[in-house]
Amino acid sequence: MRIDRFAQPRRGPLPADDPTPADRRLAVRVAVARLARADHHVLRIRTHRRERADGLRRDVYTFDHDGRRGIRAVVLAPAGDGPWPAVLVCPGRNATLERVTGLEPPDHPDRDVAVQLARAGYLTLTLDHGLHEPPIEPARLAGRDAGDVLDGVYRLYGHSLLGALVADALAALSWLAAHPDAAPGRTGLFGHSLGAAIALHTALLCERTPPLCAASHLGGYATMLGRRATWNQYAALPGILRHADLADLYAALAPAPLQIQYGTADPFLDPADAAAAGERVRAGYAEAGAADAAEVLALPMGHGTGIAQAIGFFDRASSAPPTEAPEVPAARVAFDVPARLEIADLVDVSLATGRLTLGPYGARLERLAAALLGRGTAAMSSGSAAVEAALRVVGVRGRTVLVPANTFFATAAGAIRAGARVEFVDMEPEGLGLDPEALRAALDAHDDVAAVVHVHIAGVVSPALADVVAECERRGVPLVEDAAHALGASLDDRPAGAFGRLAAFSFYPTKVVTSGEGGLVAAGEDDLRRLRLLRDHGKRSFHENVHDELGSNWRMGELHAAVGVTHLSRLAEVLAERRGLAEWYDGHLDRVPGLTRFAVPKQCVPNHYKYVAYLPEGVDRAALKRRLRARGVALSGEVYDVPLHRQPYFAAAFAGRRLPRAEWFADRHVCLPLFPGMTHRQQERVVEALREELS
Repeated sequence: MRIDRFAQPRRGPLPADDPTPADRRLAVRVAVARLARADHHVLRIRTHRRERADGLRRDVYTFDHDGRRGIRAVVLAPAGDGPWPAVLVCPGRNATLERVTGLEPPDHPDRDVAVQLARAGYLTLTLDHGLHEPPIEPARLAGRDAGDVLDGVYRLYGHSLLGALVADALAALSWLAAHPDAAPGRTGLFGHSLGAAIALHTALLCERTPPLCAASHLGGYATMLGRRATWNQYAALPGILRHADLADLYAALAPAPLQIQYGTADPFLDPADAAAAGERVRAGYAEAGAADAAEVLALPMGHGTGIAQAIGFFDRASSAPPTEAPEVPAARVAFDVPARLEIADLVDVSLATGRLTLGPYGARLERLAAALLGRGTAAMSSGSAAVEAALRVVGVRGRTVLVPANTFFATAAGAIRAGARVEFVDMEPEGLGLDPEALRAALDAHDDVAAVVHVHIAGVVSPALADVVAECERRGVPLVEDAAHALGASLDDRPAGAFGRLAAFSFYPTKVVTSGEGGLVAAGEDDLRRLRLLRDHGKRSFHENVHDELGSNWRMGELHAAVGVTHLSRLAEVLAERRGLAEWYDGHLDRVPGLTRFAVPKQCVPNHYKYVAYLPEGVDRAALKRRLRARGVALSGEVYDVPLHRQPYFAAAFAGRRLPRAEWFADRHVCLPLFPGMTHRQQERVVEALREELS
């Protein structure tokens, strides 16, 4: 097998003829994250001593984190008082921590790069990669490289040594950026040789890409690791050429400031190969509209570092105006790397076995949900299908279904598709549920009510539900819960989905738990049998082409179920994160004049699908949202801004109808962004933007 067969990337995660340049850069970052499997850790100080050295302040540390213990590191600070721009220094394979940071004399003039950066006015943190400590007794290495042996051990578990070193660097970069002597937003990365590979991959995994100076690490992987074989195997991620070559990784950093240095006399690189890779990097940056942000320097040196050029690069990067913080999105769908790998494994088995629908993953999803809800469940193709199927099981054709005016269109549409007429009921603002008094009036006015649908808006299970349940039981009217928003929420320790005869859930991408597209119905055993019949065209069984009822194709596919199983199994962590973000808002919204947060009833434990607040009287919500977006803050979608009796589809039939509380809520509320991975810094931006706009 010829290694140059793999000189060009194979088909990556996006079709080669379809995506935009931004999509391709994102696809490269996604592939790096998956292959590196670099966990995000927090450094903990085990030991620390401070000393003075030739006008610099030197702090010598030993760090631990959850993935590794005993990481040696040195911080160098210039003379005087900070804050200073900061640089994380990632040394090469054969550089020792002592020589890079001045603890010992350098063996090459450019070896003590951390010292020279500190003398130029930079706060530096240098890590010892730990590659001089083999995983076995040195006598047993038998001439093998200690790093190769360690990398082999990592690969047995689906990891790589490069990924582990990147995890160390990510933790170190976060620690350095938060250092009291580091200038906020002025932290960069430097790497030489293997250290450049570590720094590059670290930059690719940062949400806000820092400036990167990479020395003596440029070319094509097939040349560096293959034809010339001058690099260790762990200088690249296993499988990376299926997605990108080294030049593509650098180009994926655009538009962040980048300097790549390589020596025209470097014995570890092919100068022509490096030059060609450099041109690809420049082309990638130009394609991203950031041609001026990338420098590729061919320097008259060997396998070294152009210190003066590196300092000049960081001087320019640190003096440039701060880049604007990325927009705070209204919502975000987030699966971390372990979850994505788990899903990929499940999908692989499903594709290999051919079980693509009504298979083991759908059944597993149903069992997980049943354990959470305390009753049986049936997986469906969508939340809308779940509502319609539940109402078909109840039997509503030709009769009236009472639906809250304040809900998504699919709630009423499901009733209509099931053959019913709908009547809308006003809400109660304390718990965002059906108003019991309005419900009683509607039940009195209609003697053909087949079902009442109660919706848990924004993931809140209203205390008024107790009165709704009692009224339905007294009149013998089935209650169906539309719990699309409410998986994981509860009232008086009873989970959403445990109050009605049936309960419908949604796994749409924006929901607290998603399967991509999908839904679920919780019900008793007799109703479950009918649901499973209806979701498969009314067939008696998967293996019989005999139809007892007029059903539909409401099956959840196994690929969607694989996503749902993976996400639902993490529900506890998802809820903990959302509740922490909501508590932060609770403690800080008093800084926004006139904005009133929705007070969650004490008996209710919400899942915080939405964080609801009310605008002051007279504020134009649409104009406010436009102004906030101009500030980089996107508010989440309302729940809902147009009540159903005002929707064009229903407007003629309900002309002149007034439902004052639903209308007031629809007109006055906003939903603040709250999503997986949101930081308190982003929440601070939301609150500040609201404060400035509403003052």
